[in-house]
Amino acid sequence: MLREIVLIVFMVLCFIGYSQENNLDEFVAEQQAKLVYDQSKLIQAPNTNVFLIPPEHFVADPTINGFVHPGSATTIQIIEIPDKPFTVIDEAMSETHIKSQGYTFKERQEIITETGKKSVLYFVGFISNDVEYERAMFFTGEQNTIWINVNYPLSIKKLIFPAVVATLKSVQ
Repeated sequence: MLREIVLIVFMVLCFIGYSQENNLDEFVAEQQAKLVYDQSKLIQAPNTNVFLIPPEHFVADPTINGFVHPGSATTIQIIEIPDKPFTVIDEAMSETHIKSQGYTFKERQEIITETGKKSVLYFVGFISNDVEYERAMFFTGEQNTIWINVNYPLSIKKLIFPAVVATLKSVQ
């Protein structure tokens, strides 16, 4: 009798786990569908000449020239550097320079925006109030650099990162 009860409980837990996994898969698929580039969704970032498609539920925040997602402590800050192509900044970036700023260098990636522009993406780590964060530093622009910092708790990277990449690729 005890063995049958244990078996039934086990089967119910497996079903619940399977059901939650399917719901998570469906949720992820729905969110991915929202990340399709649509030029009509471009908006101008506060206090800048930069247009992009911010992730869903991000709110414009003029104090950082960007957007904030209050529930996840994620920020998107836009900086414009006139008369300097992003390649000049990219050449100056080094692991030593990043460490001198108090960050841990993680990775560098080259990406192409939705409009075919070359860009580079650096990942650095830092700790704030005992929480481990990651910063994605995005640079693009042939004559004027668009520099975007995206800060997010490392613990939510898997959830937020696809939307962050879609936003960065939408930059104009």
